[in-house]
Amino acid sequence: MAIVIAKLTVAQAATIINAIVTLLQYSISLALVALLLYFIPPYNSANSWSVAGRQVHTSLWSTILRRTRTHASPRVSFFSSVSLISTLLVAICGIVAPLGLKQGPPVHSNFHPTNASFIRDTSPLGFATSPRQDFKFGRICGGLSQVLCPGNTPETINRTDIPPSVLEKFSSTPHGPFNMQFRRYYISDGGYNFSMAKTQIGIVQSLILQEGIFAADGLIVDMTETPGIGLTNHTIPSFEEGATWSQDMFWLEPVTTCVNTNLTIDYIRTDEFGVNKFNLTDRGGFVNLTTEYPTMSRDGQNINLYEHAYRGAVFGNYYTMKSFNNMTRNESYIGKTYFLNRTDTSFKPGDISAGGLTILSNTTLGDPNILCRGFGGADTANITNIGVRCGGFSGPARRTDGGDERIPSNNSTWTQAVHVCASATRASIQTVTFSINSTRELQGLHVTRKLNNASSLWAVEKTDLMIRDVDLFWGHVADKYESDPSLWTIRSNALYVPAGGSDSWGVTGAGLPSTIPAAAWDKLYSYSSFGDFDYSGKTNFALLTKWQSLLARSPETGNAQIRNLIWTDIVANSLVGTETHSTLVAARLEPSVTYDLRYAIPLLLLFIIWVPSFLLSTFILVFGRLKVTYIRDFLDHTAVGRLALGDSALASADMHKVGSESIHLNEENWRKTVGGTIVSFRSVINVRPGGKDTYYDKVPKFPAASD
Repeated sequence: MAIVIAKLTVAQAATIINAIVTLLQYSISLALVALLLYFIPPYNSANSWSVAGRQVHTSLWSTILRRTRTHASPRVSFFSSVSLISTLLVAICGIVAPLGLKQGPPVHSNFHPTNASFIRDTSPLGFATSPRQDFKFGRICGGLSQVLCPGNTPETINRTDIPPSVLEKFSSTPHGPFNMQFRRYYISDGGYNFSMAKTQIGIVQSLILQEGIFAADGLIVDMTETPGIGLTNHTIPSFEEGATWSQDMFWLEPVTTCVNTNLTIDYIRTDEFGVNKFNLTDRGGFVNLTTEYPTMSRDGQNINLYEHAYRGAVFGNYYTMKSFNNMTRNESYIGKTYFLNRTDTSFKPGDISAGGLTILSNTTLGDPNILCRGFGGADTANITNIGVRCGGFSGPARRTDGGDERIPSNNSTWTQAVHVCASATRASIQTVTFSINSTRELQGLHVTRKLNNASSLWAVEKTDLMIRDVDLFWGHVADKYESDPSLWTIRSNALYVPAGGSDSWGVTGAGLPSTIPAAAWDKLYSYSSFGDFDYSGKTNFALLTKWQSLLARSPETGNAQIRNLIWTDIVANSLVGTETHSTLVAARLEPSVTYDLRYAIPLLLLFIIWVPSFLLSTFILVFGRLKVTYIRDFLDHTAVGRLALGDSALASADMHKVGSESIHLNEENWRKTVGGTIVSFRSVINVRPGGKDTYYDKVPKFPAASD
């Protein structure tokens, strides 16, 4: 049975309890002494008066009435005052000190290996994930006609089996292509004479509106300013109180750079159903178009995506400009508008949309896409031809008439800046730290991550096949393969994923989950259908608000962030990690408290009194400066019973005879003999000034003692 009390912290509750206990402690002492004095008979043995006197003098009545401190010696007054102050401080500390207590952060014990168990994701994403037992890796090579895959022999061309040598190399660490699988897959022959696992990219449960970094089925998903996914099959330690642990995880992240074309789409909104007519406005994209050929460095894995995006913007603007009746730079000016219909462009005015590098759909000068990407399908697939995807992007519209963007209205004016973006996928090893409380639910995991800056050995299959014909295996491999002749290797803290057939054709390879990143970029830049999910924000106003806030921070980085977040959402809905840990090096989480030292001031004052008192008393007792026998004698001879019978060693300094013959009896013998003498209580004589002695009866009324 428990009582629930609202609006109280533990510290406040402890303070209230201590206050009540303190009140009970002192009030019951006062009450019992009062009852003792009321019921005690006027005639008692000397022993009884000693006990009663001790009860009265050690109670709070002595402090309240302050009857015996007048004219006391300075030493006695000093120690009596210190004792009183200490008593008050003890009471105050018991009430005030707990108020400084607050629940502290969990702290972990020592790390040690412990068993771990699988934790299931009960979200829609988890329920939609296909069983793992029937999944099979495979690969088919050849874009236009089937060719022999790397590592295969002519005898195995009609099979999708991965050669054992390839499996061994790219399974030598848990950070490779065989540690990921399609989230949803189906078995199909794909028009061949053998079955294969295939997938179709779609959105099971969009995570785009979630913030921070969190766990999902088979993944860690980061939706912060540096989005990406980590691949793992979640297991947690078997600590009921909670635990913390870390894992080095295979991480995939989108990298995007956007360049402003200095062209805008401007329109007047006439109704809520969209925009059919609009203008293309030159903000410098035509009139100030550079005459220098945009160069692009080719330094292997040291890619500069800005150069790709800038080249795409320059050639896109040039081809668009030439599409207006072979217009030249000198024929345009800042602010010049060009009337367009919706059918004139691949962009969707009014919506957040992807398009080609050229704004006009009828461009006949060619496709600048290869110039931006830096490779074509006929180039050789290798570690230096990185899978870059380029495209135009019109971000959230901004209102130009001063109205509230959250409340569109008829005849309101709007503008959309057009950017060209270049994107790639980067693989790395991240150190992810987990902590979980006693809930043992995937959604209860608290996750943080940081880049593992240690240089790792990354490898890509070596082949002379064209990019359109093969999707190369890539990943982190064991150090022993650094000089393997069948691999391109590089030591780095990250690897940009190389281009392959999935980049050329925009499809996922059968049995190849490692092609999902490229297929996601294709979906994103071609703005293919995602089923019922709308990334434009046209039907999702919360998403539109998020896009607008990202763009308000920075037009360039905001547009890139939008692309990266969409890619992360697509890939999270398409991939799962399969790396499983049955044992984890974890630390048990233990509770802690914090304390506000302001509430410790009374305790500090009490400590200042206690330290010298305790140390000095300990010193004089240990070194025999004060003997316990003296303390015992002092207690015996200051007892009321001895004083009443004259058997106390206390006497006036000028008395020649001290006490009686029984003064030298020890306390035990005195109690057995003289201590049984009956002594009566008589009212104290109070002599009033100018008056005579008067007896004042007390309660209870005692008879006066006879002479």
